[in-house]
Amino acid sequence: MKKKTIVLMASLVIIIILAAIVLGARVLVKANNKDFKADPEFYKALGNHFAEKQDYANAIIAYESALLLGEDNNVRNNLAVIYYRQGKYSEAIGQLRTLIQTESDNQGYHYDLAVNLVDRFRNSQEQSLADLHEALSEYEKVDGLSPGYSHTKENIEVLRRIIGISNN
Repeated sequence: MKKKTIVLMASLVIIIILAAIVLGARVLVKANNKDFKADPEFYKALGNHFAEKQDYANAIIAYESALLLGEDNNVRNNLAVIYYRQGKYSEAIGQLRTLIQTESDNQGYHYDLAVNLVDRFRNSQEQSLADLHEALSEYEKVDGLSPGYSHTKENIEVLRRIIGISNN
């Protein structure tokens, strides 16, 4: 009987150690006995941990779990970044459009949407001139919100030439 108890305790210690390694010790410490199933901050921290480790599949699951429990623009933006890095432009575009609905004056969201639209046109089978027109419109919004923002003027000029729109 004593031997079974020792084996059980050793197994429990190993599971706790593995959980700390997988989930990150700071996530376990931060949680303070909360009900994880109802805590969006837990899933956000877990998503951040996986994203730092470039484990994007698990980061996506964690971030989507966080969003099921409550809207969070940082989580949604993190999802957009991960989808972009994976070449999943349509998914990133969907996240960015949702962000723009909540923060229409955020030049970063408009800029990132334009980048994803152009890259979807350039790098996928979903080539549509509508993407380039929308990207141009998004860059123009960025220029209106924050003149001189991160090569916006140059991107506008390039897209106008590609689309065949005069700069007049």
